[in-house]
Amino acid sequence: MAEAQLKFLLQRWESLLVQKADLFAGVGDQLGRIRRTLQEMGGLLAERSSSESDDGFCSWVSEIRDSLLNMDDLVDEFIIQQNDSMGGNMLTSESFKLELHKAEADLEEIVSRKPELIHEKGGQTSSASTTTSVDEFRSKYSNLPYYLQSLLLYCCIFPENHWIAKGKLIRLLVAEGLVQEEAAGRLPEEIADENINELITRGMIYKKNDHPGHGTFIAVCSPYYTILRQTFVSAHAATDSAIPSRARRVCTPDMTQIAEKLKNTRPRTLLSLGNQDGLEGNWLSFQGAKFLRILDLEAARIKTIPEELGDLIHLTYLGLKHNDIVDLPVTISNLRALQTLDIRWCGSLTSLSGEILNLIRLRHLKMFKNMKMPEGISKLTNLLTLTGIHGGGDIPVELGKLRQLRSLGVMDVTEDTADELFASITRLQNLLSLSLEAKWSAGKEKLTLLDTFSPPHLLRKLRLEGRLEKIPSWFHSLNNLTMLRLGFSHLEEDPALALQQLPNLQNLTLWHAYDGKQLGKEFCKAGGFPKLEILSIASHVLEEWTEVEEGALPSLQYLHFHNCSRLRMLPEGLQFVTTLKQLDLLPLNDDHVQRLKPDGGEENYKIEHIPTIRFLPVSALKFSPPN
Repeated sequence: MAEAQLKFLLQRWESLLVQKADLFAGVGDQLGRIRRTLQEMGGLLAERSSSESDDGFCSWVSEIRDSLLNMDDLVDEFIIQQNDSMGGNMLTSESFKLELHKAEADLEEIVSRKPELIHEKGGQTSSASTTTSVDEFRSKYSNLPYYLQSLLLYCCIFPENHWIAKGKLIRLLVAEGLVQEEAAGRLPEEIADENINELITRGMIYKKNDHPGHGTFIAVCSPYYTILRQTFVSAHAATDSAIPSRARRVCTPDMTQIAEKLKNTRPRTLLSLGNQDGLEGNWLSFQGAKFLRILDLEAARIKTIPEELGDLIHLTYLGLKHNDIVDLPVTISNLRALQTLDIRWCGSLTSLSGEILNLIRLRHLKMFKNMKMPEGISKLTNLLTLTGIHGGGDIPVELGKLRQLRSLGVMDVTEDTADELFASITRLQNLLSLSLEAKWSAGKEKLTLLDTFSPPHLLRKLRLEGRLEKIPSWFHSLNNLTMLRLGFSHLEEDPALALQQLPNLQNLTLWHAYDGKQLGKEFCKAGGFPKLEILSIASHVLEEWTEVEEGALPSLQYLHFHNCSRLRMLPEGLQFVTTLKQLDLLPLNDDHVQRLKPDGGEENYKIEHIPTIRFLPVSALKFSPPN
């Protein structure tokens, strides 16, 4: 882990030197010498990584870590005080040089005391017969590349068995600076995704889908969590627990009195596990708050955001999802380093002021609830994610200038703005995910889709919410599409006729998409939906699915029926879909329950090969008054 700390600290400092060249102009030589020392140490630590059990080596590594943490504090404090003219004990440029010189001397003294290298090869290695399982797990961890070590260790800041959304973890890793240097033309988010997948493949983190298709969640496998938990300088702050003064990352289930608990600390990361009682007041009133880089308050039920938020100039990640706030302070414009702002499901917050346009490094702006934006959103040229944006005004035209966008979600799509909107989307050739939603009134209004639209050729995910007259002709060109949701489309023609030939479609949700009472074998011909793994159907009118041709749905693993209370027949031929792992029938007609029972149920032969079957009888949903 020491090697990872060195490499990522080097990356951060080199980035700072570029971003704040004027600020560090007078200490460039000193920082250059320190960088070279760290590079030398990185090679040494990589060479000695297999001997981390040696007490002398571990003590030396601890000294290195403490020296690096002190140096990081020094650099961060200098930036803060240069930015804050009201600071008390101002760390001047000259005093910063002296402090940096002292830190450099301390580091060189530690390096000079490096222990004798012991290469654990041949006869030096432990006998296999005496190796314990713990040693095996520790060895597997030690043999990981530094960036995978760091990723696995980072996941341990959450409580054991805590599941974190993969997309959120990717954004956190990028904001923390814990992704190795990007190759030309590749985004750090893409590299982080690959790193996570690598640890899943190695069996070091689990992934799960409580409901397949609703996102991937991951957690550290218990043996690695047990080994690594005490390595990180972090804390899980329970209601009555003390927080170590050296804790850099704090994860708490209780934000009440958090300022008091953190008064003697300088955390870089503060994560809330949610479920507070309407937190108000200035919970950022501790001196070390200015050092925060990550502030994630998802589901904390916070009512107000203090003006002091603007003092957190190092902040790169601000998560406010599922809170009760009604507005953001104007001081948010000071957060020039911010990369992620997540304000989904935030109370009555329905618009953002012009201050948001100052966040020029913003990469991910995740919103919901038809958020209205100020004119000039095209200034945020680094945006990769923009979701939940209101589609009126000048927004449709401005979107076409955000050429880096990978994910876009537009609400209130109307016929009046369709020409400008689809013209802009056509120009977003890097787009991977697109969500379009019609205006909501008493029900979903018509969603206007132009037949002349030419979708970005890389598009992988498409979500359409609103009434459709037909499936547009351009659907046949979506060769890279892996996920599709049609919501409240109320089509009169079976959409599967146009969809089953999509070569890479893996996840299909038809949510009140088709108003037919019956599905026949034409829903999927033999060889249709060649890569489809997840099929979800919701319909208040569907009564039966009569037949599945043998050879259809060759890759299907999960089949879900939701709100199909009238469904009284599963298709003949379902028994030939041998890849199925799970069937959900929520709810299930009571008569149908009897026919699917394993003991004498006349339709049981269709589903007896499926390992997991979940159902809820319609009768169980009926309200029973108390006696």
